[in-house]
Order: sequence, then structure tokens, then C-alpha cells
Amino acid sequence: MDATVHITDRYNRSQMIGLGIFFIFLPVVAVVLRVWAKLLGPRGVVGDDILIFFGLAFAIGCGSIQLIAAIDGQLGQHQTVKSDGQPLLNDPRFALYEKCKLAVNILSTVGLGFTKSAFLLFYMSIFTTKRFRIIAQVVLAIVMGWTISFFFANLFTCYPISPFIESFYHNNCVNGLALWYSMAISDIIVDFFIILLPIPMVLKLHLPLAQRIGVLAMFMLGAA
Repeated sequence: MDATVHITDRYNRSQMIGLGIFFIFLPVVAVVLRVWAKLLGPRGVVGDDILIFFGLAFAIGCGSIQLIAAIDGQLGQHQTVKSDGQPLLNDPRFALYEKCKLAVNILSTVGLGFTKSAFLLFYMSIFTTKRFRIIAQVVLAIVMGWTISFFFANLFTCYPISPFIESFYHNNCVNGLALWYSMAISDIIVDFFIILLPIPMVLKLHLPLAQRIGVLAMFMLGAA
């Protein structure tokens, strides 16, 4: 027996526009506050901040592309179909949406790589023990490998390269949903290790417990 899964859309064009604006505004504010805090300290802006600037540029790019996809494409809208219910393959608005989706998948991967790397470099500038630096460098190598791997995985979702991955285009593409899940799950796992990394070092600080918890809370907030 064939089973049909009905998925209810819980978002619309206006919400996608709002989210696009929000995810441009939020990282800008976060980076401005980070730079302001760094300028108040003795070290000033250093290497990890440069990586954050790159991450911010990619975040703004992703948010801007989402706005284009929602305003001029079909993000947050139903796909145009023909009278027989089949998708209209030459609809320019849907084509734009597909191109934007591919661009966001690629840019967000690189942006996440820069951001994760910035946190690891920041950790290494604070905790300078040999063991911690080795562990952080291993995680950094994993982040770089993750970024490069999923950059090319997203770029070559279809071969020859094409943004049209849906089965009704009959292109030579991998399973896009499986790729998305593998990227999302591995992303969460890597983030989990990055968040856990400074905890043992903070707990060893010669500070009252309440202050150590406060320091940990700041690390968790920053990593989140």
C-alpha cells in the first residue's frame, strides 16, 4: 500500500522576510558587541576576530539571499503548478528560489566554518596548556575538514552542477534530504564538542564556584 505524507506549511512569505532581516541584524549586533568588548581589553582585535568578520560577511550574505528568495522567488509560497497538477519547471520565480537555496547551503557552510574556527582560536589564546592546545587543534582540523567536505558536497549535490535537485528535473543528484540531515547532525556534534572544550579548564580556575559558573555561562552564551 502506498503511503502519502502530508506536510503542513507553517511559514509564509512575510515570515521568511522577517527571519531574513532578523538573521542579518542579530549577527551584526553580536559582532559589534564582541569588538567593543575586545577594544576595552588589553589585546584588542586579533586573529580570531578577523575570522568572525568573515563569518559575519557570510551570515549577511545568507540573510540577503533569503530576502531575495522570499521577495522575488517562491520561498514561503507554494510552487506554481500546471493544470494537471505537475510543477511548472520553467517558472522563473521557482528557478530563482532553487538558485538561492543552493547559494545559502554553500555560503552558510563556509560561514559556520569561519565562526567555529574563531571560537577555537579564541579558546587557544586563553588556555595555553599544551594538552588543551593539542585537543583544540584537533577539533580545529575537524572543523576545517567538515567545512571543506560539506562545501563540495553542497556544490556537487548535482553533477554537472545544478541548483535543480528535485527529482522531477531528472538531474543526476544525490539525496538532498539525506545530505541536509548529515550536515545538520554533524554540525550539532561539532558544536557540542566546541561548547564542552573549555569546561574542564574553567573548572580548574582558582575562583569561587559561583564565579566559575558565571564564566562558564558566558562561554556557553558566546558559543550558542
